[in-house]
Amino acid sequence: MAIGKSKISDLNFGSFQNTIDKNIETNQTSDKFDSQLRAYIEAGEKLDAARESMDAAKASLNEASSTLQKAVSNANLAAKSITESASKIQAVTIRAKISTDDWNKLSEHRNRIVADERQLLEAHQREAKEILSSQFYDMANMMSKKEGAWLSNGWVKSLLWIFLPCLLYTVVSIGYYIVSFVSK
Repeated sequence: MAIGKSKISDLNFGSFQNTIDKNIETNQTSDKFDSQLRAYIEAGEKLDAARESMDAAKASLNEASSTLQKAVSNANLAAKSITESASKIQAVTIRAKISTDDWNKLSEHRNRIVADERQLLEAHQREAKEILSSQFYDMANMMSKKEGAWLSNGWVKSLLWIFLPCLLYTVVSIGYYIVSFVSK
Protein backbone atom coordinates (compact mmCIF):
# COMPACT_ATOMS: atom_id res chain seq x y z
CA MET A 1 0.00 0.00 0.00
CA ALA A 2 1.09 3.31 -0.80
CA ILE A 3 1.23 6.09 1.62
CA GLY A 4 -0.77 8.91 0.32
CA LYS A 5 -1.60 12.35 1.30
CA SER A 6 -3.23 12.77 4.74
CA LYS A 7 -6.92 13.54 4.75
CA ILE A 8 -6.67 15.28 8.10
CA SER A 9 -5.65 18.48 6.38
CA ASP A 10 -8.91 18.43 4.45
CA LEU A 11 -11.00 18.42 7.62
CA ASN A 12 -12.13 21.76 8.94
CA PHE A 13 -12.02 21.64 12.75
CA GLY A 14 -13.47 25.15 13.06
CA SER A 15 -16.72 24.08 11.41
CA PHE A 16 -16.84 21.03 13.75
CA GLN A 17 -16.39 23.31 16.73
CA ASN A 18 -19.10 25.71 15.43
CA THR A 19 -21.45 22.74 14.90
CA ILE A 20 -20.75 21.47 18.41
CA ASP A 21 -21.27 24.96 19.87
CA LYS A 22 -24.55 25.30 17.97
CA ASN A 23 -25.66 21.85 19.20
CA ILE A 24 -24.82 22.81 22.81
CA GLU A 25 -26.63 26.13 22.40
CA THR A 26 -29.62 24.33 20.84
CA ASN A 27 -29.70 21.83 23.74
CA GLN A 28 -29.56 24.63 26.30
CA THR A 29 -32.34 26.53 24.51
CA SER A 30 -34.38 23.31 24.27
CA ASP A 31 -33.87 22.68 28.02
CA LYS A 32 -34.98 26.25 28.82
CA PHE A 33 -38.01 25.83 26.55
CA ASP A 34 -38.87 22.51 28.19
CA SER A 35 -38.62 24.01 31.69
CA GLN A 36 -40.76 26.99 30.64
CA LEU A 37 -43.28 24.62 29.04
CA ARG A 38 -43.43 22.58 32.27
CA ALA A 39 -43.90 25.80 34.26
CA TYR A 40 -46.74 26.89 31.92
CA ILE A 41 -48.39 23.48 32.18
CA GLU A 42 -48.15 23.53 36.02
CA ALA A 43 -49.49 27.10 36.09
CA GLY A 44 -52.38 26.00 33.84
CA GLU A 45 -53.15 23.07 36.16
CA LYS A 46 -53.07 25.36 39.21
CA LEU A 47 -55.31 27.84 37.39
CA ASP A 48 -57.77 25.04 36.53
CA ALA A 49 -57.76 23.87 40.17
CA ALA A 50 -58.32 27.44 41.37
CA ARG A 51 -61.15 27.89 38.86
CA GLU A 52 -62.77 24.65 40.04
CA SER A 53 -62.52 25.72 43.69
CA MET A 54 -63.97 29.15 42.75
CA ASP A 55 -66.84 27.39 40.95
CA ALA A 56 -67.44 25.19 44.01
CA ALA A 57 -67.35 28.25 46.29
CA LYS A 58 -69.76 30.06 43.96
CA ALA A 59 -72.13 27.09 43.99
CA SER A 60 -71.93 26.94 47.79
CA LEU A 61 -72.57 30.68 48.03
CA ASN A 62 -75.54 30.40 45.67
CA GLU A 63 -76.94 27.55 47.75
CA ALA A 64 -76.50 29.53 50.98
CA SER A 65 -78.11 32.56 49.35
CA SER A 66 -81.11 30.56 48.20
CA THR A 67 -81.47 29.02 51.67
CA LEU A 68 -81.34 32.47 53.24
CA GLN A 69 -83.90 33.78 50.76
CA LYS A 70 -86.20 30.87 51.60
CA ALA A 71 -85.78 31.58 55.33
CA VAL A 72 -86.55 35.28 54.81
CA SER A 73 -89.57 34.37 52.70
CA ASN A 74 -90.80 31.96 55.39
CA ALA A 75 -90.28 34.58 58.09
CA ASN A 76 -92.21 37.14 56.03
CA LEU A 77 -95.04 34.66 55.49
CA ALA A 78 -95.15 33.89 59.22
CA ALA A 79 -95.21 37.60 60.09
CA LYS A 80 -97.95 38.21 57.53
CA SER A 81 -99.97 35.30 58.93
CA ILE A 82 -99.59 36.61 62.48
CA THR A 83 -100.62 40.11 61.37
CA GLU A 84 -103.66 38.75 59.55
CA SER A 85 -104.67 36.68 62.58
CA ALA A 86 -104.30 39.70 64.87
CA SER A 87 -106.43 41.85 62.57
CA LYS A 88 -109.09 39.12 62.45
CA ILE A 89 -109.12 38.95 66.25
CA GLN A 90 -109.41 42.73 66.50
CA ALA A 91 -112.30 42.70 64.05
CA VAL A 92 -114.38 40.38 66.26
CA THR A 93 -117.10 42.18 68.19
CA ILE A 94 -119.28 40.63 70.86
CA ARG A 95 -122.70 42.09 71.45
CA ALA A 96 -124.86 41.22 74.38
CA LYS A 97 -127.92 42.65 76.00
CA ILE A 98 -127.91 42.76 79.78
CA SER A 99 -130.85 43.77 81.89
CA THR A 100 -130.49 46.37 84.65
CA ASP A 101 -131.00 43.80 87.43
CA ASP A 102 -128.32 41.53 85.96
CA TRP A 103 -126.01 44.52 85.56
CA ASN A 104 -126.50 45.45 89.23
CA LYS A 105 -125.83 41.87 90.33
CA LEU A 106 -122.71 41.81 88.18
CA SER A 107 -121.55 45.08 89.78
CA GLU A 108 -122.12 43.64 93.26
CA HIS A 109 -120.13 40.51 92.42
CA ARG A 110 -117.35 42.67 90.95
CA ASN A 111 -117.24 44.78 94.13
CA ARG A 112 -117.05 41.62 96.27
CA ILE A 113 -114.24 40.22 94.13
CA VAL A 114 -112.34 43.51 94.37
CA ALA A 115 -112.79 43.57 98.17
CA ASP A 116 -111.63 39.94 98.46
CA GLU A 117 -108.62 40.63 96.24
CA ARG A 118 -107.77 43.70 98.31
CA GLN A 119 -107.83 41.61 101.50
CA LEU A 120 -105.66 38.92 99.87
CA LEU A 121 -103.20 41.52 98.62
CA GLU A 122 -102.98 43.16 102.04
CA ALA A 123 -102.35 39.76 103.65
CA HIS A 124 -99.73 39.00 101.03
CA GLN A 125 -98.14 42.40 101.63
CA ARG A 126 -97.91 41.73 105.38
CA GLU A 127 -96.37 38.29 104.77
CA ALA A 128 -93.87 39.73 102.28
CA LYS A 129 -92.96 42.48 104.74
CA GLU A 130 -92.37 39.90 107.50
CA ILE A 131 -90.24 37.75 105.17
CA LEU A 132 -88.21 40.77 104.02
CA SER A 133 -87.64 41.98 107.57
CA SER A 134 -86.49 38.51 108.71
CA GLN A 135 -84.26 38.33 105.62
CA PHE A 136 -82.84 41.76 106.50
CA TYR A 137 -82.06 40.66 110.07
CA ASP A 138 -80.54 37.40 108.83
CA MET A 139 -78.38 39.34 106.34
CA ALA A 140 -77.36 41.79 109.05
CA ASN A 141 -76.33 38.89 111.31
CA MET A 142 -74.35 37.26 108.49
CA MET A 143 -72.63 40.56 107.75
CA SER A 144 -71.79 41.13 111.39
CA LYS A 145 -70.26 37.62 111.54
CA LYS A 146 -68.59 38.15 108.14
CA GLU A 147 -70.29 35.09 106.69
CA GLY A 148 -71.76 34.46 103.25
CA ALA A 149 -70.68 34.92 99.68
CA TRP A 150 -70.71 38.43 98.31
CA LEU A 151 -70.06 39.48 94.75
CA SER A 152 -68.47 42.80 93.97
CA ASN A 153 -69.77 45.03 91.19
CA GLY A 154 -66.92 43.84 88.94
CA TRP A 155 -67.91 40.20 89.41
CA VAL A 156 -71.56 40.95 88.79
CA LYS A 157 -70.72 42.84 85.58
CA SER A 158 -68.44 40.02 84.41
CA LEU A 159 -71.10 37.38 85.04
CA LEU A 160 -73.70 39.49 83.24
CA TRP A 161 -71.42 39.80 80.19
CA ILE A 162 -71.05 36.01 80.22
CA PHE A 163 -74.74 35.20 80.67
CA LEU A 164 -76.10 37.91 78.33
CA PRO A 165 -74.77 36.29 75.09
CA CYS A 166 -76.05 32.90 76.31
CA LEU A 167 -79.48 34.39 76.88
CA LEU A 168 -79.46 36.10 73.49
CA TYR A 169 -78.39 32.86 71.77
CA THR A 170 -81.18 30.99 73.51
CA VAL A 171 -83.82 33.55 72.51
CA VAL A 172 -82.61 33.64 68.89
CA SER A 173 -82.52 29.82 68.72
CA ILE A 174 -86.05 29.54 70.06
CA GLY A 175 -87.22 32.16 67.57
CA TYR A 176 -85.52 30.32 64.71
CA TYR A 177 -87.10 27.00 65.69
CA ILE A 178 -90.53 28.62 65.98
CA VAL A 179 -90.17 30.20 62.55
CA SER A 180 -88.94 26.94 61.03
CA PHE A 181 -91.82 25.06 62.71
CA VAL A 182 -94.38 27.57 61.44
CA SER A 183 -92.95 27.38 57.91
CA LYS A 184 -93.49 23.61 57.79
